[in-house]
Amino acid sequence: MGAQIKGRPVVVTGGGSGIGAALALEAANRGAGHITVSDVDVEDAQAVAESIAAQGGAAAARQCDVTDAAAVEELAQAVAAEHGVPGLVCANAGVMSAMAPLLHTASSDAEWVVRVNVLGTINTLQSFGRLMADGQQQGWLMATGSEHSVGVPHANSGAYTGSKHAVLGMCDVLRAELPGHVGISVVCPGLTVSKLWNATRQRPRQYGGNADSDPGAGVFMEQMGMSAETVAQRAFDAIAEGHFLIPTHYHARAYAQQRADDMAEAYDRLAEIDTADYDLNRTVATFLAAAAEDQEDR
Repeated sequence: MGAQIKGRPVVVTGGGSGIGAALALEAANRGAGHITVSDVDVEDAQAVAESIAAQGGAAAARQCDVTDAAAVEELAQAVAAEHGVPGLVCANAGVMSAMAPLLHTASSDAEWVVRVNVLGTINTLQSFGRLMADGQQQGWLMATGSEHSVGVPHANSGAYTGSKHAVLGMCDVLRAELPGHVGISVVCPGLTVSKLWNATRQRPRQYGGNADSDPGAGVFMEQMGMSAETVAQRAFDAIAEGHFLIPTHYHARAYAQQRADDMAEAYDRLAEIDTADYDLNRTVATFLAAAAEDQEDR
């Protein structure tokens, strides 16, 4: 069974623009009960909430920096108190620094990207995931990864690519840990019309402060990217069917296939040397089963 959001509260982080705004609007289109539009820029979030209200939906804007675990927890508790445990939470907030070769990327830029894209996603999944896991109603978590999560190497954006690999990895772990009534998905969009190219306009002082990025990058995204609305529609169609991995741009399949072929070839080489089984998951399961049996015998 997939996500069920009709009449249920929905939360979107990074909801003030781009994919986040489109996710919030699509949730309204699909009958969500109340939508919390969260963003570090509360004015952008407010504009999206007003657009939802103008279409007859219920929405409110909340300022939240997802890198602040206490702030995210406060947001989760406030939403639950006012509207109930969400039926869907979109951990969408993300940033990208100015493009540069990895060997010449400023450590402050790399740290900022990782703190928002990785730790911010962890904070969101933890605070809202605990609410869902502790409840009885069906809930769904959806994180925004990227085509770079599944094998597309983003030239001159190594920290961003690495952060999106991390999003997929931790969601893959979480789907094995969540109780049966809570689902999870990762949407993996490619080039999309958004303000991601200019995320540095809100970069905190400790990571270099505000700075405008190359406007040419914005023109490129506006002219060449898929619409954020299309990405949101494909994401909601997929979570309704319960899919974990949600690609939105077909061209990325070739990169994912190349990654799979490279891995298969590497393991074929290893098979000529050693095929001993050190599977950690099976080993731990066997150990725990033996420990439980030993406890029963005592």
